[in-house]
Amino acid sequence: MDVPGRAAGDVSLSLDAWHGDDRDGSEPQREREARQAAAVEVCLGCPVMVQCDAYASSVVVEDGQARLAEPAGIWGGRLALERHRAFIRRRHEVASAAPVRAVRTPQRLRVLEALAVHADAEAVAEAAGVDVRTANWQRSRLVTQLNLDKESATRRELLAAAVERGLLDAGVVVGDDGRVPAVPPPAPASRMPSVSGGTDDPAVPPTAVPAVLRGRVRRPGRRRVQVMPGQLSLDDALAPIVNLFPHNEILENAA
Repeated sequence: MDVPGRAAGDVSLSLDAWHGDDRDGSEPQREREARQAAAVEVCLGCPVMVQCDAYASSVVVEDGQARLAEPAGIWGGRLALERHRAFIRRRHEVASAAPVRAVRTPQRLRVLEALAVHADAEAVAEAAGVDVRTANWQRSRLVTQLNLDKESATRRELLAAAVERGLLDAGVVVGDDGRVPAVPPPAPASRMPSVSGGTDDPAVPPTAVPAVLRGRVRRPGRRRVQVMPGQLSLDDALAPIVNLFPHNEILENAA
């Protein structure tokens, strides 16, 4: 049941939570942060969160000046400051977004649809029917083609841009808290096992080390040469040469 002046998602919350109530003087920081957090929490459960963010963060031109459609307040689960920062970042981008036809590849659209439902990288890959590496590469391509910042773009921003371009139905998007990156960071390189039969990671049992790496390590030294029948040994072969230099105790002492 709708209650006038109260949020539909939480009737205990006033609609002023999204914009701040009119008052003389500034709002105390703790009150402002608590109000904003409560409003964002309601946004995360709203079925039109993505459309709301796409509308408020769209750009309009007035008197030759570009600005956000809704420069103030919380829209689509994002604070005004967050939306302004994204607007400024995009305004300084030199590249333009790729044509929609270049983005509409079958695999890329499958990854995008999977990302709309899942936030976990492995779940996205499984739902799209590809491996994690391929899914992450397609996500990176989507960020580039939709003209987003690879370093800071979030999953929410990527999905909002896809909805705005008509690549995705907003009704299938599952929201998040805005901190999920659009492209997961690369996984750390696996650590190589040591030759002593263990690894640097105490969680890896010694039995996980390949058998070829276990056991004693032979140190470099003099190799033994097997003498075949009829073949002279090294000492026998060098005997004529040694006999040319008779034993001389005086020379040895001098050396």
